[in-house]
Amino acid sequence: MHLCSKNELLVCFEGVAEAKSDAPAFTSVVLDGAVILQMLKPGTAKTFEEYAHQVFIPYVEGQLRRASRLDLIWDSYKDGSLKTVTREKRGKGVRRRALSTAALPGNWHSFLHVNANKVEVFSFLSNVLVQTFHDDSK
Repeated sequence: MHLCSKNELLVCFEGVAEAKSDAPAFTSVVLDGAVILQMLKPGTAKTFEEYAHQVFIPYVEGQLRRASRLDLIWDSYKDGSLKTVTREKRGKGVRRRALSTAALPGNWHSFLHVNANKVEVFSFLSNVLVQTFHDDSK
């Protein structure tokens, strides 16, 4: 088995399929929460609460403008799985609590390398989203 990054896989698919610029209409969206965290840098947010309200929730709301249903999934990997072993080989970061008033880590990607950090951020953001959309529906 050859380990590589997802970017390296794209080269294999070039020329196999034709790229389309127009997307079909859709009513639902499924988002990978872990990918969104990797994609959306904290920017000027200083705490997890600020990250949720200034960065994460606006992104999710933007996705909801194009669809009537949105499902947000968070990946998790069992101990001993190939993905877990691969992540462990990348190195370890520092464990930090994801609390609303806690300061965001200086190195976002290093923070996300620690599985316990990700699990806690997933839970925190899920709770904030539920509360936000529950409050908006009143």
